[in-house]
Amino acid sequence: MINENDCDAVKRQIKDLIDGMPPAELLVIKRFVQYVRDMEDPFLRNLAEAPWDDEPLTDEDIAALAEAREEMKAGKLTSHDEVMRELGLRLDE
Repeated sequence: MINENDCDAVKRQIKDLIDGMPPAELLVIKRFVQYVRDMEDPFLRNLAEAPWDDEPLTDEDIAALAEAREEMKAGKLTSHDEVMRELGLRLDE
C-alpha cells in the first residue's frame, strides 16, 4: 500500500508523464486509467475477466443478426427511450 506522501509524489510524476505525451496518445492513456479504476469494481472486473463466448452461432442466430442489420440499414430502429416508455419504465412522461 502506498502512503499519502508517496501518493502525492506519484500523482505528480504521472501528471508530468501525461503532460509530455503526444496528443494522439491521450485517449489511450485515458482508457487505460479508466480500466485500472474500473478493475476495483468487482462486477466490472468479473465482466472483463469473463471467458469469451466461443459457442458457434446457430442458423437461427445468423438469420436474426441478418434481419437486425437490414432493419438498421432501413432506419427501422427503436430508441432506448422509446423502448423504456413502451415497457412503462420511464417515469418522467
